[in-house]
Amino acid sequence: MAYESLPGVKIHYREKKQTFIISDFFSVYEKGSDVPEIYKWSDLVSVSENKADFTLNTGVKSYVIPKSLITDPVQLIRARAIIEGAISINPNVDYKFGKRILPPKTLCTGCEVPRDAYVAVGSYTEKEVNNANVVLLNSGFDKLIIAVFPIATVAAFVLMWVLWGEVLNNLIKFIPISLFAGGATSMVVYLLCAFSAKTLYSRILKEDPALLEDITFVICEDGFIAAESEVYDFCNIISWNESAFFIETNHAYIVFKDKQAVFWLPKRLFPKNKHKEVGDFIADRLQQK
Repeated sequence: MAYESLPGVKIHYREKKQTFIISDFFSVYEKGSDVPEIYKWSDLVSVSENKADFTLNTGVKSYVIPKSLITDPVQLIRARAIIEGAISINPNVDYKFGKRILPPKTLCTGCEVPRDAYVAVGSYTEKEVNNANVVLLNSGFDKLIIAVFPIATVAAFVLMWVLWGEVLNNLIKFIPISLFAGGATSMVVYLLCAFSAKTLYSRILKEDPALLEDITFVICEDGFIAAESEVYDFCNIISWNESAFFIETNHAYIVFKDKQAVFWLPKRLFPKNKHKEVGDFIADRLQQK
């Protein structure tokens, strides 16, 4: 099991008089009961994480663990790593989580990281995350235009038809005005999306305190990983087979799985004379777009 060497996390829920232990098993102690409920991770039906809490569903009972009970961010990171490590070998457990920069540890497999791996330790910056997200938006701008432009153009044409009628007499006016309206609408939608892209870091930070921690980045022959240094032991990796392609921006290499970014590797963590070498290493294993 990935991250199986991590010590367990004990969480007290005084309001409901419950104590949860997240470790090799998921255990629940309730006041008034001498025998705890102990679940194998394979017994769970689903696990979900959102901004406020973790929810673990056994199919019979559903346990909600507010994140506010875990005051130490390291404990929160450790609890998540144990849960995701357990789910990595129990894919039958439905797992849902919010927007992330770090890849989910459910993708990890056991692997001794070789000595010749590219390894770096650091943290993400707001500028590089937001700028990279804008680049991702720009790469899909043509699709955005294809989706919005014709709809807005037709809608403008129909609106003018309803308001003024006499299509044949006004066709020379209706067509350029409709095209302008379609283009203007596409641009407004793009600007709104760009603003949203530039706030990605701050939005994720509200849900994921891991962004404030030191991160260990690894790429090697077997795969890649970005994980909190506090819990990473160089014995887990994500196989290249779990990814589809990558893109390169001015600030980062970004690896995708199912059209979703799962691995962000900041270039600044490596000397400039190593950037091409690192990029070529990734390109030998993944298609670049």
